[in-house]
Amino acid sequence: MYDTLREWYGMPDIPLKIGVSQHGAHTDMSSIEMGIQLVAACLKENYHGFQGNDLDNIAGAATYFIIAHEMAHNNTHPGREVKTWENSVKDVDVENRDKFRWMNIISDICINYNIINGMNLVESMPEKDRKVIADQMRLGLMTEIFIRRSPVLGKAADMVNSGKNVYGESITDNRLMDDAGVPVSLDENTPLWQQFQGYGRGEQLYPSIAYCVKHKMAERWRKVRCLKGSKSGGVTVGKTYTVTNVRTYDDRTPSHKHFTPWEPIKDYEINGKWQSSRYFLSLCPDSGEIAPCIWEGIGMADGTMNRYWWGFVSKKDARATKGAGYEYLGTQLFLYEWAGIYATGYPKYAGKTGVEAAEQWIDDIAEDMNKVMIYA
Repeated sequence: MYDTLREWYGMPDIPLKIGVSQHGAHTDMSSIEMGIQLVAACLKENYHGFQGNDLDNIAGAATYFIIAHEMAHNNTHPGREVKTWENSVKDVDVENRDKFRWMNIISDICINYNIINGMNLVESMPEKDRKVIADQMRLGLMTEIFIRRSPVLGKAADMVNSGKNVYGESITDNRLMDDAGVPVSLDENTPLWQQFQGYGRGEQLYPSIAYCVKHKMAERWRKVRCLKGSKSGGVTVGKTYTVTNVRTYDDRTPSHKHFTPWEPIKDYEINGKWQSSRYFLSLCPDSGEIAPCIWEGIGMADGTMNRYWWGFVSKKDARATKGAGYEYLGTQLFLYEWAGIYATGYPKYAGKTGVEAAEQWIDDIAEDMNKVMIYA
């Protein structure tokens, strides 16, 4: 797939390094590195709960998009003609120590807009194929942000060894088996895809809360943990609740013809009341442990959160991780990234298109964004 992507985007033959880091990906213009969990996200066996043909389209889509994203740093923005970022960042009006971070966010937004619209594919690409690839990359971006990732491998290993999830339901051992039906043993020579396939070995991936509501899936698929209590909402910090409905920032619910389960959700319906989704964290339908989507934040193998993005975190807790203020970058990325997505007409936002849709989105999410900025 990497070679296919290189052909699509006209990339030189630079190496792809796999498994150098646990998460994420990056490029230094001479190579592209992909984290080992992105390998796990290419394996259909690590996905659970997807309906019909959805899994065929979704499995690996986020990883392909991420690789295309890193390629685009080489050929789209800033592109290989920019030897360093020095000229690009000099006019970014923030403190010097933050210029490169902010420029990286600006670059990411430019790149993603190009990718989901097929604008940086090779000129020889037929228009029909360009549209198919652009749509697949759009799905990759949207699912990357909203697929739930279950990172607590220890709990998953306990489950697969017992044969049951925390709800007492039987689960299938999805590790690679040998001819005798026994999970293959692991050592330093075991291929990466075998090392990270299955419960307890690689992150397990689950549909978004919105997807599970749309498809009327059982309660265990719709569980969230409260991050900020509310007397009026009848919810308490740390307790688990079941989501019964969702709505977007322009008030679309799953019954709306233009609703998709892979876009920002403003509110959950819990206990019969609409409540800000920011104050709840997605849980794993099997282990009951955290399973955040990227929109919410980044989960760790020990069941704690490394970072919150749109999910609520107090300023004290933010400082205890990697410092209050870094969330500003993430929210800027998501805000303008989705302005670009909505501006192109899919998903349809507020019945509008183009700049009007983008501006309406920014207006609608402004209050929540302010709350993220002030840790409210």
